[in-house]
Amino acid sequence: MTQVHLHGLSKVFHGKDEVRAVSNLDLEIAPGKITALLGPSGCGKTTTLKMIAGLLRPTEGDVTFDGETVLSIPAEKRGAAMVFQNYLLFPYMSVGENVGFGLRMQHVDRKTITKKVSEMLELVRLPDFENRRPKQLSGGQQQRVALARALIIEPKLLLLDEPISNLDAHLRDEMRELIHSIQRQLGITTIFVTHDQEEAVVLADKIALMFDGELHQFDLPSTFYECPASARIARFFGGVNFLEGTKQGEQVETPLGVLHINHQPIADGPVILTVRPENLRLGESGENAIQARIRSHVYVGTHTRFKVEAGARQFEVVAEAASVERFRDGDQLPLKLPREKIWLVPPEG
Repeated sequence: MTQVHLHGLSKVFHGKDEVRAVSNLDLEIAPGKITALLGPSGCGKTTTLKMIAGLLRPTEGDVTFDGETVLSIPAEKRGAAMVFQNYLLFPYMSVGENVGFGLRMQHVDRKTITKKVSEMLELVRLPDFENRRPKQLSGGQQQRVALARALIIEPKLLLLDEPISNLDAHLRDEMRELIHSIQRQLGITTIFVTHDQEEAVVLADKIALMFDGELHQFDLPSTFYECPASARIARFFGGVNFLEGTKQGEQVETPLGVLHINHQPIADGPVILTVRPENLRLGESGENAIQARIRSHVYVGTHTRFKVEAGARQFEVVAEAASVERFRDGDQLPLKLPREKIWLVPPEG
C-alpha cells in the first residue's frame, strides 16, 4: 500500500495566454484508501492526476510515493496504473490480449499471462470473455476490461479518470460497487477524478474538493454535507438555504430573529448560516421556529420538496413523502431550524 504526498504542486500551461491549472496543492493521500479529486470542469483535477501518473511534469512542487520523490521516474516505471474515461482499448486485440498487454510488455511468459488474464477477468466479473472484441462489449464491459488491464500489472497505485461518467445511469451503481469491492479486496491506494458529488461520496474514503486549481477542503464525505468550509462548498453539495447574520456566542442575530446554535469554531461577527433542506422541520414549534408560508411543493415519490417563504426569505425543505397529504400550498405554519443542524460559514468575499 502506497502513501502519496503532493507538496506545493503547481502546473502552468504556457501559450497565447498563461493558464495556471493547479496552484500550490498540498495533499496527503493515505495508503490503501480511496481518495476522490472532486470539482467542476476546469478545476485542475485531471491535471493533478496526470502529474501523479507522470504524464505531465509539474511546473513547481513535488510528488512523493512513500516519502520518495518520483519526478525523475518515467510514467511506465512509477508503479501507477491509469484507467482513462474513454477506455482506450485496442480494437484489433481480443479482450484477453488487451488485458494481458502490460504483462507482454514486461516479457512475462505466455502461460503466466494466460493464468493472470483469467484471474483478472474473474475479478471484474467477466469470465470467459477472453476471445471477444471490444466492439462486441457494452460500455460498462469495456470499462471493466480497462480496469482489469490496469490491475494485472499489480500497480502500487490505481488512478481513475472519470471512471463511470460515460456509462448509462443504471450501470453506474453496478460499476461503483465493483470498483469499491475490488479496491477493498486488493487494498490498493486509489485516486479517482470526478465532477459528480454522489459518485465521490459513495466511493471515496476522503474527498479533495478543488475550485479554480486550488484545494478548498479535504475531508470525510459526511463533513462536506454537515460542516462545509464555505458557502461555495455548501452550494456544490446541494446546499440551498442561506441566511446572513451576526454571531455572538451561541446565538446568531438574523433578519428573521435570533437563532440558537451549538458551539462552532468560528469567530463572533458576521457569518452566513446554512442548514440543509432535509434538516429543516416543517410544522414543528419550539426553539428556532420561525413563521413561514408554503409557496409550492413537488412530490417525487420517496420524499416531497417544499418551497417556503419566511419574511423576505425563501427556503427549500425536503420532508417525508406523506407530508404531501399534511400540508397544502398557502399554509401558514412554523418552520424549525434545529440548532444541531445549523452550520456557520464565513461571509462570502
